[in-house]
Amino acid sequence: MANPESRPQPPDGGWGWMVVLAGFIVSGCTAGIFRSLGVFFLTFSQQFHASSAETAWITSILMSVMFFLSPVGTALGSTIGFRPTIMLGGVLSAAGYIISGFATRMFHLYLGIGCITGLGYAFTLSPVMAIVGQYFTKRRAIANSLTMLGSSVTSMSFPPLFQYLMDEYGLKGALLIIGGMMLNMVVAGALIRPLEAYTDKNGSKKQRNSEMNADAVLETGTTKKCSAAATNFLKTFWAQMDFKVILMPAVALFLTSLFLVSLGVIVPALYIVPRAKQLQIEDYAAASLLSVIAIADMVGRLAVGAIPDNSRFSRFDQYGLSLCLLGVSNLLSPLAKTYPALVAYAIAHGAFYGAFIPTSLTCVAELVGPKRLPSAIGILMSIQGFASLAGPPFAGWLFDETQSYDATFLQAGAGFLLAGLLPFLLRLRKKRPADTTEEPADSPQTVKGENETLLVSARETAV
Repeated sequence: MANPESRPQPPDGGWGWMVVLAGFIVSGCTAGIFRSLGVFFLTFSQQFHASSAETAWITSILMSVMFFLSPVGTALGSTIGFRPTIMLGGVLSAAGYIISGFATRMFHLYLGIGCITGLGYAFTLSPVMAIVGQYFTKRRAIANSLTMLGSSVTSMSFPPLFQYLMDEYGLKGALLIIGGMMLNMVVAGALIRPLEAYTDKNGSKKQRNSEMNADAVLETGTTKKCSAAATNFLKTFWAQMDFKVILMPAVALFLTSLFLVSLGVIVPALYIVPRAKQLQIEDYAAASLLSVIAIADMVGRLAVGAIPDNSRFSRFDQYGLSLCLLGVSNLLSPLAKTYPALVAYAIAHGAFYGAFIPTSLTCVAELVGPKRLPSAIGILMSIQGFASLAGPPFAGWLFDETQSYDATFLQAGAGFLLAGLLPFLLRLRKKRPADTTEEPADSPQTVKGENETLLVSARETAV
């Protein structure tokens, strides 16, 4: 156990709610927008004469770069501070969409939206998730739910807005306006305060670490200072990459579950609009399906955040159940052939997806504790990047081969269902050993260090 005075204690409120607001803006400008890119799918495909698989690479590269480089984002945030890192990410995200507005080939979209915006997202989403997790312990579930609510709000309003922007200003104008929207993350970054600001009430230690980092990194000085800054970043990066967390059995299984989820996590949002248009549904009605998903998503996030902690039905049980239901709803989605049926599917998908996202973040925090949270988020998101690189193009290939979107939704549903069953399998396995001779599973004393099991108490544990 670390000395309590060596690490600031989470305030569980106060300025933490402003950090949650910053996270709300960041999640809205990142997850909210790339979940709305399905509106552009057919336009990208037709304008650049590309197949579905080729078009899907845009979102695939975006998500893969975002996930894969998340450890770099958390390390950079720990080196120069989360505030400048998130602000830099906002600028890069805007630049990617603006560059893509002048694209003449599909490759330009891969570079702009995929690589540059993906890098910007890595510098914003992962760091803001880490700092929110460090600001809260007892209220972490509701804080994560409110943070990720931003993606639900923007996903609800952006699809019809994007369709309107394309109709009024064309693809180029729409992408330029989206680039301007990304600059809101610069404002969000300015709301971030380092947790060290709360080491005492008199403010004698306020922002001590961030000021030291700023002196080393942000001041334009000698070559020696630049070299020291680079060395500091590399040391912080490797310190953040605490690969020991992967050796924990529960974390390894949770990692496998998230890998399966990532294979299809964006597929329904990416292909539901093209599928609706293939069923001869009007453009704005098709785009509204993404808004329906977002509304149900928002309800799901709020509902799961309001569920009280219960040792018999832990956050991991909620995580597994929401994914199983998400899988079943996608496996049944090919039955939806009319607009009302697609709305019903969108409601089910959005509600279960909304319940899954904040619960997954809370589960990561419970598995590794606040001290290792930035490292765990970085590593888990990085591995998710490998799955995200393959999932959407594979789904696009399935459509190119079958000329039907049913196979794409079936692929996603199977992955969700299997991912949701894994936590329950671990619970069954953990019940077989001599539970009768041990302390109750929900007793904090049964958790050795940080690495035991999914059967820990649903209460947040501080390391």
